[in-house]
Amino acid sequence: MLGRTHISFGLGLGAGGIVCFNTMTNTPLNGTDLGILYGAVALGSLLPDIDEPSSLLGKKTLGVSNLIQSIFGHRGFTHSLCFVVLLGILLLLLGALDKNLWNEIPFVAEFAKAFGGIIQAQNIEIFGIGLLLGCIFHLIGDMMTLSGVPLLLPFTSRKFHITPNFMRFKTGGTPDKLITALSLGIFGYLNLELLGFSTNLKGYFPF
Repeated sequence: MLGRTHISFGLGLGAGGIVCFNTMTNTPLNGTDLGILYGAVALGSLLPDIDEPSSLLGKKTLGVSNLIQSIFGHRGFTHSLCFVVLLGILLLLLGALDKNLWNEIPFVAEFAKAFGGIIQAQNIEIFGIGLLLGCIFHLIGDMMTLSGVPLLLPFTSRKFHITPNFMRFKTGGTPDKLITALSLGIFGYLNLELLGFSTNLKGYFPF
């Protein structure tokens, strides 16, 4: 998947998850938390491709990206469940040791500028959850492509898919664009639901 497809796909899935969460708990997120969660999901949906210097995130972290690619290659360790688990442990440690350390991470600091220049302590858990979800959504998206992902590295290099052969597609092709459009449509509609506007639109849709 292309970077923009990963972002839109992640946001679409994220919005669906939030609607389900709100329905089950009846505790909707406030506007700030919702914005931080979506931003973190978008950032997390690009993070596994930090192993590719020409990717959206790789271009902003060329030194790190080049180093990771030289060690693991593209769609290697950063596209595994082990990477997601290690990232989760790192985020927990950063939060437990000093919540302000989050804002010392370069790409996190750049992201935080959109939210007053710093991620506040009370929002760090939201940010961490969004980042991990974005990474997971990225792996799900790449498991729909021809290449698949090595989910169980370093234990096996076998590539895993979630779609049958005839539904797998090449990155950058027409399916990529269709997924982007569909995901953005779902994201927009579900946020009308989250913001309370959908009740005014029910009469215009047969569902």
